[in-house]
Amino acid sequence: MSISSEINRIDITWWELFDTIQGLKTEVQNRIVIEREVIPIIFVPGIMGSRLKFAQGEDQGERVWDPDASWFMAKKFGLASVDAAEKKALLVGEKFDPDYLEVDTDNPKLDASFLRRYPGANKRGWGGVMLGSYGPILQALHDHRWKEPVGHCFEFPVHAFGYNWTASNLDAGRKLKEYIDATIDHYAKGLKDEAGRPMERLCTRVILVTHSMGGLVARSACMLHGAAKEVLGVVHGVQPATGSPAAYWRMKAGFERPTGGPRKSIWDWVLNPLKMLERLGMGHVSAWILGTNGEEVTALLGNMPGGLQLLPTREYRDNTGSRQWLAYPGADGHTVSLPRSAPYDDVYRVRDNVPWRMVNPDWLDPGQQSHSELNPATGPWEKYLGCLDKAEEFHDRLGSQVHDNTVQFYSTTLDSPDRIVYSRESYDQPSPRRQQGELLHRFRNKGEFQAYVDGNDNMRDTSAGATAVVTMEPFSGTGDGTVPDSSGKALKVPTARIGREAPADFFSIDHQKIYETDTAQEIVFTAVWNLALTRIEEKVGKISEC
Repeated sequence: MSISSEINRIDITWWELFDTIQGLKTEVQNRIVIEREVIPIIFVPGIMGSRLKFAQGEDQGERVWDPDASWFMAKKFGLASVDAAEKKALLVGEKFDPDYLEVDTDNPKLDASFLRRYPGANKRGWGGVMLGSYGPILQALHDHRWKEPVGHCFEFPVHAFGYNWTASNLDAGRKLKEYIDATIDHYAKGLKDEAGRPMERLCTRVILVTHSMGGLVARSACMLHGAAKEVLGVVHGVQPATGSPAAYWRMKAGFERPTGGPRKSIWDWVLNPLKMLERLGMGHVSAWILGTNGEEVTALLGNMPGGLQLLPTREYRDNTGSRQWLAYPGADGHTVSLPRSAPYDDVYRVRDNVPWRMVNPDWLDPGQQSHSELNPATGPWEKYLGCLDKAEEFHDRLGSQVHDNTVQFYSTTLDSPDRIVYSRESYDQPSPRRQQGELLHRFRNKGEFQAYVDGNDNMRDTSAGATAVVTMEPFSGTGDGTVPDSSGKALKVPTARIGREAPADFFSIDHQKIYETDTAQEIVFTAVWNLALTRIEEKVGKISEC
């Protein structure tokens, strides 16, 4: 008996796969067409990971920040001729305005050849994020082949959500909520049954995958703007959930320069010469672009609510569990341990001329007249306090709130700033280390912070009247180089740890590169798989085998 060439087409929705399929015929070809559910995956990058352009004024549309364009970034931010005032003019302007900048999605890297491999990537927001860091995870998710039953039930189009990272994460969270709604509306298909009645839409929720500060944006969208019901689940990678002292350290000393490898010896160069050259070379280039010293970083972060929201919150604890993450050896021989209560008043709002204050008021608006001559009600310090108020309010509103279906991973074993420690040396008996520091840096504090102090612990502009020199020590906690362990695993959710199992892994598990690692990508794949299974169980109940 031969089978007829007739094709019996049967249209079903994915959940009907788990029941007896109706309409099958014998002696004909049965073609089952499955209407799969669309679950968009939206990637949310970290600070400085979104491309930005001017949103207003005569320069509207002009590119401002493009981390994928090395020469552009060098000209705008990295040349020795570009000072702190010029950098501030680009990213902040005269006074912070959340609408000063907007995302630039017109990335030339999304050319015809790229779009042939990843069709529609330009329409899904990929052009608005740093492809150098996030391209690997976006491409890996796009190319992944999902095993059954997930592969037969769902489609996972990959989106990227760029945002203005200078603004508050409260604002970015609201815009992410709007983007989630628009994305669901785009994919939702209104089906009708035989009686013409509307059936369940086949796109109702998304999955969020985040990097660093993007985790705060996603939590803001879910917990402060009502997006939780449209989110199936969240994967947070290396999120500073309770902040990081790295933000404090950089506002004092600029961005850190990498110094060594996994062994911290000559063997690092013998065994990994190319990786060491790349690590040190790129680290120094990044410091020149992002901020060579405390003045350049303070001029930017001190005027950005988004940047200040990366500071340690009142919930922050160092890797030992202590809430006092700043230690300063006072002139009286006693250690000043801070914060005593909350860091906002105890550290961030301190204006007195003490070495451990976070912000030098004269650095907030570089190139202007002495700030002591400015109207205190409208001067740079008052503007900074306004941004800090937004950061504190955001920290308090968000707290430890998290989406019910959340997993997180953090990276560890690299030197990281879990606490800030100062040392003190008598000026009358200088050590070789301090003499070398004065000779090389003359307290310009590029990649370090040193200060002359008198007997009352007030900073001096020169050595005249100085009794000691205080130094902010290089950090030595564990983490991913930016986020310490304590903050990376702070949320009370299922947690995965990425460590250094071999010396070579040292070069691939730092904060910015983490999504280039196979381990981080596998964590995301597994989390998406498990979330898809929960969706199946919502619809058809427990399934016995996958």
